[in-house]
Amino acid sequence: MTQTRRAVLGLIGAASLCLPARAGAAKDGRLVSRPSPPTLPAPSPGTFIPLRGGAMLYVPKTFAPESPMPLLAMLHGAGGDALSTARDFAPAADARGMFVLAPKSHNATWDLHHMPESEDADTIDDALDQAFAHVAVARLALAGISDGASFALSLGLANGDLFGDVIAFSAGLFRIRARAGSPRIFISHGRNDRVLPFSGAERIAATLSAAGYDVAFHPFDGGHEVPPDVLNAALDRFLQ
Repeated sequence: MTQTRRAVLGLIGAASLCLPARAGAAKDGRLVSRPSPPTLPAPSPGTFIPLRGGAMLYVPKTFAPESPMPLLAMLHGAGGDALSTARDFAPAADARGMFVLAPKSHNATWDLHHMPESEDADTIDDALDQAFAHVAVARLALAGISDGASFALSLGLANGDLFGDVIAFSAGLFRIRARAGSPRIFISHGRNDRVLPFSGAERIAATLSAAGYDVAFHPFDGGHEVPPDVLNAALDRFLQ
């Protein structure tokens, strides 16, 4: 490892990109759920399955019980909910042949002050465990929008041995307590975003690239949103 890379790794979690850690947290945001053979009856294609903790699992219309499919875990933005998130991504799931798991934050938004170790990490872990009991999963991506993107980056980097891809639509910050694996990172942000500054996304992308991650940065001329072409680019990369 070069001296420059050592210096960059030391910057990950720096104050300019993150918030203070919760004192005494022991898990470091590490998740324990792993894909395994389903233990519950196969669900019907094209259905939304309510899960414990307010999460929602969408099973695409192309679902076949004997064929494992990719799973996209999508974290909503502030004030969002699991059902709306699952519904928003259901058309892409049908077109692409993937599951959508939409966890629900413990409060109105994700705990950015203590991420990735928090009750929200436990909630996501539990949602994944329930999803694995319902369906056979081939590979996983952790994605999020706005506050959900910040949480997805932080949790995904701590669990790169579980999530092969981490997708951040309009993230504002991230922090790391532990690093595992080498997930691919997709970052998008609108140059005219008035909610979270575009400069923050540039800084996040540059920091993670310099740290050795495979980062795809997709700026666009727009605001705090996920344009269709950006979503397609993110899913193309995940599913290629």
